[in-house]
Amino acid sequence: MAKIYKIQRACHADEYKFIVSGRNNFRKVLHPDYKAGRPPKPKDYTCLSLALQSSLIDKWYFHPQLEADDLLGIIATNRRVKNPIICTIDKDLLQIEGWHYNFYGEGDAFPHYQSKEEADYFWTQQLLTGDSTDNIQGIKGIGPVKARKLIAQYKDGAGLPYGAELAKYIYEKEEIDLAIYQKTLELVTIWKAPMPTELKQNELITEVIKTIGSLNDEEA
Repeated sequence: MAKIYKIQRACHADEYKFIVSGRNNFRKVLHPDYKAGRPPKPKDYTCLSLALQSSLIDKWYFHPQLEADDLLGIIATNRRVKNPIICTIDKDLLQIEGWHYNFYGEGDAFPHYQSKEEADYFWTQQLLTGDSTDNIQGIKGIGPVKARKLIAQYKDGAGLPYGAELAKYIYEKEEIDLAIYQKTLELVTIWKAPMPTELKQNELITEVIKTIGSLNDEEA
């Protein structure tokens, strides 16, 4: 709890929400090899999680089919929270426009703002690289440096903004199987409001979206 309060003070936040992942992860339903090879949770993980939940009962938020990343992205973009700040050590959330605070170690001195262009650029990069930590392929042999070179090489000719369409264009130009692109898109994209239309092509994702009002109503 002391760490939570320290983060809250560093962000000058009036209140906080504690976001956790659901157990019925839609990504693992779609692609069972997602996060394959990761070691099991520590043996005390469940009991410690339950103890923490009991002490944060009015702050604890989860959706049974979503990861914490997705809930953070939705809450940060659905305009229901005034001046939200995403507090995480996970680089993947840099896909989301808005204020961010990395609490690794002593933590950032102050939250920093990720512009829409910066967020969409990072999303494009992630769509090209995938994420080996989560067993997401992307374009084989492409890391962040090569991804940035590909983006610079193709963007002007494509006439597209940063995002999924540009990434797909690069896959096509590099003659990469678009099935790999689609799988990477479904696994690497952090959910937000409004939901990227490219994800709505998947039936399971569409069904999950229907359960989240903040991705469907006018306010989103």
